Amino acid sequence: MQPYNQTMIDHANHWWSAIANAIEEGYVAIDLHGQVIAWNQSALKILHISETQIQDTAYWKSTVIQPLAVMLQERQDFSGKEISLHFERGSTTWLRTNGRHLITDTDNGYILTFTDITKWIDTNKSERELRHTKDKLEESQKVFESVFNYSPTGIGLIGPDGKWMDVNESLMNTLGFTREELKATDIADIIHPDDRESAVNQIIMMLNGEINTYRAERRYMHKDGHYIWVFLAASLLWYADGTPRFFIIQMVDVTELKHLNTEAQTKNIILHATSVDLRQKIKQLQEFNRIIAHNLGGPATALVASTDLLPEITEENDRSRLLQHMKATAEAILYTLKDLKQVLDLKENNEVPFTECDLEALIQQKWGLLNPLIEKKKAALYLDLQVDTIFYGKAYLENILFNLLNNALIYTRPDVPPQIHVSCRKEEKEIVLEVRDNGMGIDLDKHGTQIFRYKKIFHRGLSGEGVGLFMIRNQIKTFGGNIKAKSEEGKGSSFFVYFNNNREPILKQDEQD
Repeated sequence: MQPYNQTMIDHANHWWSAIANAIEEGYVAIDLHGQVIAWNQSALKILHISETQIQDTAYWKSTVIQPLAVMLQERQDFSGKEISLHFERGSTTWLRTNGRHLITDTDNGYILTFTDITKWIDTNKSERELRHTKDKLEESQKVFESVFNYSPTGIGLIGPDGKWMDVNESLMNTLGFTREELKATDIADIIHPDDRESAVNQIIMMLNGEINTYRAERRYMHKDGHYIWVFLAASLLWYADGTPRFFIIQMVDVTELKHLNTEAQTKNIILHATSVDLRQKIKQLQEFNRIIAHNLGGPATALVASTDLLPEITEENDRSRLLQHMKATAEAILYTLKDLKQVLDLKENNEVPFTECDLEALIQQKWGLLNPLIEKKKAALYLDLQVDTIFYGKAYLENILFNLLNNALIYTRPDVPPQIHVSCRKEEKEIVLEVRDNGMGIDLDKHGTQIFRYKKIFHRGLSGEGVGLFMIRNQIKTFGGNIKAKSEEGKGSSFFVYFNNNREPILKQDEQD
């Protein structure tokens, strides 16, 4: 064998170097002292370093390729180990590495080879993510199909054009239609006409992206022809390009519950009205007790005392005066009993015939009866009747108008011509009659709780007896209404009569009266 000469060695090294630089796999070789002694161009390219940097052991240990420095230091034989390098520019490179000890006649060391498998990793990752997404989609589809087919809640899919695309068994049972019958109809065709506008508005808001979902109670037509109440929730599914795909409608029949709620509300109204009426009756009984104690108890005691005193009086004049006093006392008792009897008769006879009463005609009639007082005081009447007829007992309405107008003419300020305003308007279920004057007024801070009490007089020296307001208040409340007053001393008063025009219990009345 011809011995190797230097030329042959140089020639061989040249070829080995050319071969090493030609392969895509990078390699790095170190000696026993850990010094890099060989590498190829692929190693520099894969690791993004220069020839100076690859020979610098300290650089290896302080940079992103430090994992490779650890492998070189450990010098273990291994194959196919995958590692990742995270570079400062934000990229990640995946390497498949192999390590082998190198033993020669003259030296030994360690070789680390590595291949860039980033593209392969990314491709596999994308495939795995795609497969995972597909599995999730299939799973979601199965869940949706299971919920759609077996849910006790009615579910329907409706296209943007309002046509039914599909319905489940529960929805068919709720509405009574078959799947084919529903698919042949537009959803608007089976919505109650009174609910259709709100339904269309909510659908438009969803299509415009103003709301994502909505819930509502709505009436839908059953196949039998009657309407049922349903509680529904609606949402909109979109395509990836931002166009609407279909609506998902869920509905539950709440007709029976709705009827139960209505019945319960009606019973609550009746119960509340009964409770209010009972409290009013208790207050009226308490008021009657006060009247009896004050207006009957005192005179009756005085009458008894007078009868005890009568036998002791011998002078005819004194006996005559005492008898006159006893007669006046007895008459006062009779008058009080007569007033109380009127109130009781009214309460027992609250089924009086109600008719349409021409309010303006009645006001003018009562005003005409007061003409002497009107002319004396130069009074003026002003009408503002937004409501011109009242469904009420005519005789009682005449009594209310006469008392209020009469009081407005009696309790006037000296040298101030009375101006009386009568208005009538509707507030919710009630009709409100207001009689306002510019007269003497009442100090409500002082007398507010007594203004409708029996024989309460707030202005001495006038013809009032304190019975009129007491009587009309009891009459108004007997027929389900109420009366209130606003007044300021020296400026005038306003009386508000609340007529319950439907003759139903009034729930807004002042229960403190």
